[in-house]
Amino acid sequence: MFRLNFIIILIIATITVNSQIKINAGGYLGGGTIKGESPSVGSFSASFFFETNTVLFVEVTPRLGYIFAKDFNALLPGSRKTYFPYMQGFYFKGITTQYFSGKIFLEEGVGLIAINDRTFNDTNLWAYGVVLSIAGGWDLRGFNLDGIRLGAGVDYGITFNKSLPQYTSVHLYFNYSI
Repeated sequence: MFRLNFIIILIIATITVNSQIKINAGGYLGGGTIKGESPSVGSFSASFFFETNTVLFVEVTPRLGYIFAKDFNALLPGSRKTYFPYMQGFYFKGITTQYFSGKIFLEEGVGLIAINDRTFNDTNLWAYGVVLSIAGGWDLRGFNLDGIRLGAGVDYGITFNKSLPQYTSVHLYFNYSI
């Protein structure tokens, strides 16, 4: 009898915890710079990410994402270059959010990043470092926190080994709560 009660309580507790977890998906598009073993190059950037709240961290939301940044000249028609520098990477950030006067928010993040440096056609290095971000905008979600948040932000990623690749991105941001 005790085992049956324990199993029922465990199942109810699991359902309650899982029902409180929200999954968000989002991304951003913008411009900035990339730099490896070369001078800074103007770039466009794109990122997508997934985040969820956890019972381990009440005020910090873990975010896992992918970043891609490539030379702006790759978008221009008629360019005769055969290779355009780019970087790509994966990051894991902790995000905190503050709300001002209702729907306006400020979001900060710090975390770890792994960047694949492809600034030259013969360069293919993975380097590791930190990523910092800040974004602000409008929360268009309803009372049940389903919906979208829109805004603008800045990301800065810097590494500490290999060719010391880094990127900066100024972007438009969206985040959809599922």
